[in-house]
Amino acid sequence: MKRTLLLVLLASLGVTALAAAQSGTDLMRQAVRAYQDLDLDVAAGLIRRAIAFEGSAALKRPERATALMYLTTVELLRSRPDSARAAARRLVLVDPRYRPDPLVFPPQAITLFTGVRRVTPAVTAIAAADTEFHPGAEAVTVRLYASTFHGVRAAVTRENGRTLRALYVGPIGDSLDLRWDGLDSAGAIAARGRYALTVISTDSAGRVVRELRLPLEVAPFTRDTQALPPPPQLKPEHTPTSPALRALAPGVLAGVGAVVLPSVVAGGEEHSSGRLVVGGAVTLASVVAFFSHHPNRAIPENIAANRQARDTWTSERTRILADNARRRGESRLHVKSGDPVIITPEGP
Repeated sequence: MKRTLLLVLLASLGVTALAAAQSGTDLMRQAVRAYQDLDLDVAAGLIRRAIAFEGSAALKRPERATALMYLTTVELLRSRPDSARAAARRLVLVDPRYRPDPLVFPPQAITLFTGVRRVTPAVTAIAAADTEFHPGAEAVTVRLYASTFHGVRAAVTRENGRTLRALYVGPIGDSLDLRWDGLDSAGAIAARGRYALTVISTDSAGRVVRELRLPLEVAPFTRDTQALPPPPQLKPEHTPTSPALRALAPGVLAGVGAVVLPSVVAGGEEHSSGRLVVGGAVTLASVVAFFSHHPNRAIPENIAANRQARDTWTSERTRILADNARRRGESRLHVKSGDPVIITPEGP
């Protein structure tokens, strides 16, 4: 007896551990097999458990929509039309765009779902995850998809629910594009913060039956400025003077030496004129050598190249300065959208 109880306990623990290791997707595979085997009670239980998963093991939105269509079909085949309609209504709220595959689901289930969809006004929204635009001149676009033809009121609202900017009031058929230019109702740029695109669905009598909230995170910013170009590397515009100076300096020094050092040239007072002649000749030869090197002579091709380089640098610098000034004065908005949430009067 004790051994039997132990085996039962171990088996139950094994089943519990197996269930804990499963995900919503795993359970839906089992549910589909049970549905195909016409084991409808088992299929219904597995589907409900799969839909109930949360966190990382939860079904993705398309998987959840398909699971609810299977539940609608199973409940209808189990002769539980009220439960089937309730599942179909949940499906409309998960994905108002959903259209069942006629190759997978029977006609009677598709007919039931279509009827429920037509009397369940709801919308969903699709927007780019990140949008950057110039407020007032450009806009972020959100596309709405409706379950059925009905009236809607759309606005950008603050975190506390107050309206920042009304966008649309009127009917929606299959789809509708909403554009928000980033301005509030007074024409000012929206401040940094959390907002929402709120779309209220109404019935034929104008009563609120559904509300969609698409989270929007708004962040104004200015674009980065560009660095100024470095000054151009210029070529020498004149020939250097150092080679000429190197040719001049020895002769000048020798000429001066011939004048001031009489012992070297004439050796006495009476030969002063000779010293002057020799010194002058040496110096003159050095001067001639100096000018033969053409010191500080203009180089026309380098002057022209430098002029072009300066003009190019000045033009590019002026362009970047003007562009940076425009960027500093140009406000832009970065809008990040989240996952849409559909809320009924009873709650999400």
